[in-house]
Amino acid sequence: MVKRLIDLSLTVDPEVKWVQFPRSKVMGAPEPPTKFETIETIEEHGFFVQRFETTTQSYTHIDAPNHCIKGGLANHEIPLEQLVGEAVVIDMSHKRPNEAVTAADLEASGAEVQEGDIAIIRTGWTDRAWGTERFWEEMIHLAPDACDWLISKGIKALAQDFMTDDHPLHPPPERRWPSPLHEQNHKKFLGKGIILIEWCTNLGAITKPRVTFICLPLKLKGTDGAPARVIAVEED
Repeated sequence: MVKRLIDLSLTVDPEVKWVQFPRSKVMGAPEPPTKFETIETIEEHGFFVQRFETTTQSYTHIDAPNHCIKGGLANHEIPLEQLVGEAVVIDMSHKRPNEAVTAADLEASGAEVQEGDIAIIRTGWTDRAWGTERFWEEMIHLAPDACDWLISKGIKALAQDFMTDDHPLHPPPERRWPSPLHEQNHKKFLGKGIILIEWCTNLGAITKPRVTFICLPLKLKGTDGAPARVIAVEED
């Protein structure tokens, strides 16, 4: 049986901009930079070694329950079974900038979401706009009823290439930061132990309705998440 490996991970590149939630626009707080710093060279030390700095919420990454839920599982405590397994692809590539993916959209997709699945929602938005301010200004996003629909299906993780909550810069007034209703979808998913795998890319390369999905975040102790290498495996 032929297997095809599909890389769904963004490249961590310190030259790329707008790689994390736009705190400066939403909260007035600066976005920490990503940095690569050379600390040893072949010429001087015999080895090329670098120091790497970024946040747990940059590029392709996971959200652990403790990202939103006090006392929830930390990144290093998440069982691998939550991050590896059968995945169903829900195609939402017809969605236009600024539109929401709704429960009606998910139902109309015809995707057969089974209990214990990892759900992959594909819009193509990361491929179209990653690294630009437009990525956040015109973000496709997930409606609250779509969150409830996915939870009702019994999924164990959600992987996507768009916003898991309201439009980050233009949410409804009642859910604008610092309202306690801000990012309610995150809180609902993580409160149910459903892991979020955010800012996947290249989802359009998946040709099958179901694939094996593998997400391996860095095992950083106590963190709210971590950058991850994410792949899909297709079998012919």
